[in-house]
Amino acid sequence: MTSDHDTLWRRCAHLGRVLLPLLDQEPWRHDRRRERLQSWGIDTAVGERLIEIFAALAAHAVAVDTSLSAAAFETLPLSAVADSATGKQDFELLAGLPDTFADDRDEIAVKSSACTPIRAARPVSSSFGWARKCAIR
Repeated sequence: MTSDHDTLWRRCAHLGRVLLPLLDQEPWRHDRRRERLQSWGIDTAVGERLIEIFAALAAHAVAVDTSLSAAAFETLPLSAVADSATGKQDFELLAGLPDTFADDRDEIAVKSSACTPIRAARPVSSSFGWARKCAIR
């Protein structure tokens, strides 16, 4: 049986996967994101997958901080997720994650992003900083 915490992570991961297509309804956003990733030496597909994971981490951090159940996840305002993505420290985004992940890709991406600093042409203040700058603008 799947725990509420695991279900919550799956919903956060789903949100992370649907955000970029929503943003891409304005075509210039995709082009700008691709240009920024390339200028930082990050493959577009890899960068977009990491942005998805960072969005999921931000949503999960807000949900855990507010003791939001998986059933109530739909009530989470996107503005709170955006504030979390831009206002929390890296370690705050990683707190409270599930011990196991239903999707191996999520587990690998989360663990890789937590352990590996991003090497970019321009310095960024944190591992997640480049994703914030690339996805939000």
